[in-house]
Amino acid sequence: MKIKLSDIKSGFKNKFFDIPTDSIPKRGTTFNSDNINCTLSASVLERNRFKLKGEIEAAILHECVRCLKLFNSKVTSAINFLVVDKLNDHIKIKGEEIIEILNSDDEFDISAMVADIVELENPIKPLCDNECLGLCNICGINKNEISCDCKIEKGYGLWENLKKLETKKY
Repeated sequence: MKIKLSDIKSGFKNKFFDIPTDSIPKRGTTFNSDNINCTLSASVLERNRFKLKGEIEAAILHECVRCLKLFNSKVTSAINFLVVDKLNDHIKIKGEEIIEILNSDDEFDISAMVADIVELENPIKPLCDNECLGLCNICGINKNEISCDCKIEKGYGLWENLKKLETKKY
């Protein structure tokens, strides 16, 4: 997603961008839609410093870690960047993401940052539902759809055979 520097310098409020998902770098996210919605506002802080703020919204397809079912979710995240001229002295501001540009650039690309933000919003262990029962350890059916008659015997453990192995003492 490229933004014109002239637009940022003049400032804008709540400008809508429709970003094609195939135009951002691949980070492992599976999108459920062809586009990511992005609403941005730009304001001038100083002569060569600008604030870029807004929100992105993406529809993502996940696989549940318990039952392996595919499900959709919506990711919404804030964008908050400080755009500065590379030729200026480096300005250290705590808590700010900084985009460095050359004042001679006509436009700059924030696709990689959008891809990073979306990927960071993905859950580590996606669940289709907090009450998901998962798969049966014995027969492998999805217990959310069908109940099974499998019984786990007391004392049954997946690792019992390992306990029978002899260990060498050094």
